[in-house]
Amino acid sequence: MEDLTFDYDPADLGLKDEDAAKVKTIRQLRPLASDQPWGIFFIEFDKKKLPVVLLRRILSHLVVKKRASANKADRAAWNAEDLLFVSAFGPEDEDGREIGFAHFHQESGDLPSLRVLGWDGADTSMKLNTVAATLRERLSWPEKGEKLDAWQQRWAGAFKHRIGHIIRTSDMLAEAMAALAKRIRNAATTIMQHETEKGPLTKLHRAFQTNLIHDLTEEGFADTYAQTITYGLFTAALSRTDMSGGRHGTALIAGNIIDMVPVTNPFLKEMLSTFLSIGGRKGGIDFDELGIQDVVELLRGGETDLPAIRDDFGNRTRGEDPVIHFYEHFLTAYNKKLKIQRGVFYTPQPAVSYIVRSVHELLQTEFGLEDGLASTVTWGEMLKKHPGLKLPPLTDEPGEKRTISPDEMFVQILDPATGTATFLVEVIGVIFQHLKAKWAKGGLAAMPVLPGVKTGHCKQFTEYWNLYVPAALLTRLHAYELMMAPYAIAHMKIGLKLAETGYKFATEERARIYLTNALEKSDDKQAQLIGFDALAHEAAAVNEIKRHKRFTVVLGNPPYTVMSGNLSEGARSTIDNYRFVNGERMKEKSMLRLEMHLQDDYIKFFRLSERSILSSDTGIVALISNHSFLNNPTLRGMRWNILQSFHSVHLLDLCGNPSRKPIMAEGSKDENVFEILQGVAISILVRHPQEHLRRDVRLAEMMGPRSSKYEDLGLVN
Repeated sequence: MEDLTFDYDPADLGLKDEDAAKVKTIRQLRPLASDQPWGIFFIEFDKKKLPVVLLRRILSHLVVKKRASANKADRAAWNAEDLLFVSAFGPEDEDGREIGFAHFHQESGDLPSLRVLGWDGADTSMKLNTVAATLRERLSWPEKGEKLDAWQQRWAGAFKHRIGHIIRTSDMLAEAMAALAKRIRNAATTIMQHETEKGPLTKLHRAFQTNLIHDLTEEGFADTYAQTITYGLFTAALSRTDMSGGRHGTALIAGNIIDMVPVTNPFLKEMLSTFLSIGGRKGGIDFDELGIQDVVELLRGGETDLPAIRDDFGNRTRGEDPVIHFYEHFLTAYNKKLKIQRGVFYTPQPAVSYIVRSVHELLQTEFGLEDGLASTVTWGEMLKKHPGLKLPPLTDEPGEKRTISPDEMFVQILDPATGTATFLVEVIGVIFQHLKAKWAKGGLAAMPVLPGVKTGHCKQFTEYWNLYVPAALLTRLHAYELMMAPYAIAHMKIGLKLAETGYKFATEERARIYLTNALEKSDDKQAQLIGFDALAHEAAAVNEIKRHKRFTVVLGNPPYTVMSGNLSEGARSTIDNYRFVNGERMKEKSMLRLEMHLQDDYIKFFRLSERSILSSDTGIVALISNHSFLNNPTLRGMRWNILQSFHSVHLLDLCGNPSRKPIMAEGSKDENVFEILQGVAISILVRHPQEHLRRDVRLAEMMGPRSSKYEDLGLVN
């Protein structure tokens, strides 16, 4: 560094003593060409944040003045836009120290505006890849013959992040989006109150009730409408944010919104088109009436730094899933009552990781599947390994003699209440890391066979992965979600995760996440109303899955709330089996209390998961839920049924219920892994392909501070 730079003393730049104390070093890179018109400076600061005011003062002493005084005439000077500052600031540790490439842009008559391209040791691979690509493509030396003006525009274009952006974090955007979603919801409610039965919003509400969510109220539909538009536009805008920190294609405008929705979510693309087309004006979008234009303006880029927010979605420093954090923040600001009613709570990453890793290992050890969750072994191949197995019937209807195809892959995964797809994203991560490690050891010969796909030309793992995803990953991942906002963001999150792994979306393959109530049975009714094709397509797709798909892995975090929002006849009847022990109906002093406990949503999802595995006659259920079923006397019917359905029952009680007052060492306390009072437990239930295996029940408890529980869940293999 000493040989390549000139040292500057802060006093040489006219900095006062209090300002000079904040600067550790200032160096100028020696000119790399004799006629170099730009200056490059390295500056180290002691402050935790980049001191914009101080940097602007340094700038003021380096730029060309209209009138230079006699004692400053011999000092080197540059045009403001020809200066580049490489700054280091923050704590002197691996993750805390930040590096920022800073550049000032000055409009006529305005103060210089600082734009920064920076990173630190805690940033995600996506963020670091973004910075690396930008540095390589934008800040490289001029090409031979490249005109100076063109080159200056190229490198200045690298700086997108203005310190003065109004919205530059996901938290800020979540609150702003929630405020605008409320306006759209209220406007939709008002319109429906003044519509006839033939009004466009009212007709669409009826279509939703008939085909997807049978107990959807007008208030619930207004929520769905507002969240679809808000999150649809957000997904569209985010999809235009490319990996180099800018945007590709055209800006977010009314005419191209639909084309911007990612191909992984065809239903959202169609539904958003339908929702926008019935905005009020005949044949057009009434942005003014519904407040949609405000969302467009928010996301267009003038108020919001979407590249920074996209990178914020992966920042490890928060210690939690940032997209879920974003959604929870949005829902709390938008409708906290709805968040509680639907039992929407963030699932801690260590718990998600523990569950997914456990399923992966059990598939390897108990089912003989070398590749675990990544396995492409078919049902036909499993029948040869385990003669006691039979092909599952095509439907659950009595007397059904047809079976699923023996060519269907055995490991089929369902998250029945996926929220923002945290579990599916973790599944993708485990599969990706497993396959990548196998490739490193044995190359193509070691990889799972992809039926019907030619892989012989694959020389790199990325080539194989881009064939595996559409053929053997997206086809095996399934999920249901009832609420539109998490549904939309789940699709977005799957896309972000796959992009992070290097997958290129070159096909129309959709993520199999469906907008539906998992507790409602399939039916053959479909939307016949003109213009509502999206509903018909989604209803047909989800009915096909509910009726004919046979799952061998069911995992996730079902909602748990005694004040259940799932009280339709179909949902209530789900838990009928849990009213009986050994064939005898339970009797309680308070039948009302029994019914209240049984109607908790998590109980319904337990039974749904149990039935899914019984339909296949083999598989794994892995859920994190309310732990009340472990010892509540009124839930003994649930415990009895679980013991009849599964050969191995592994229960990890994470405790965290303050009302139980566990015996703890003096000075220590037992904390919940969630931000709730109800204690939780992880249940991993296995129905083996070898039925002769001994039945096994194991129970463990984990008590103590939340941080220690997170650490222990991460260490367990």
